[in-house]
Amino acid sequence: MIRLGFVFFAILLAGCQSERWGPYSLPRISGRVLAADTQQPVSAAMVSRHGRPQTANASSPPKGSELMIRKVPIRTDDNGQFVLESERVLSIFRGSGWSQLQLHIEKPGYVTVETNFPMSLATNLPGGVETLELGQILLQPVNR
Repeated sequence: MIRLGFVFFAILLAGCQSERWGPYSLPRISGRVLAADTQQPVSAAMVSRHGRPQTANASSPPKGSELMIRKVPIRTDDNGQFVLESERVLSIFRGSGWSQLQLHIEKPGYVTVETNFPMSLATNLPGGVETLELGQILLQPVNR
């Protein structure tokens, strides 16, 4: 009983620390989405870090744990700017693709963009937060 109490206390104490649990964290990502033809900001474009979820059967909807780990996409503001805040990753082993960040951007009337960025492009901000500034991302309008 005392041993179980000690383990619980150690876990509780470890949870109070602000250090990283896993071997890496996902950096803060920022950028600006513009229309490729007019160079005007694209407001309300949906931006997500992990892209569209892929399942073994593309026609089946995502299930339990897939829905739980999926983050809600953010929308670009009136100036086309977006910021995806840093995420800590609780892991013991790095999964495949850990050195790449996948970005998914979509807006009706424009071609959807899915792209990868290497984690090596991330830089450290004061306070130890990694950041990846993408600059301008151009969306092509759908041919009508």
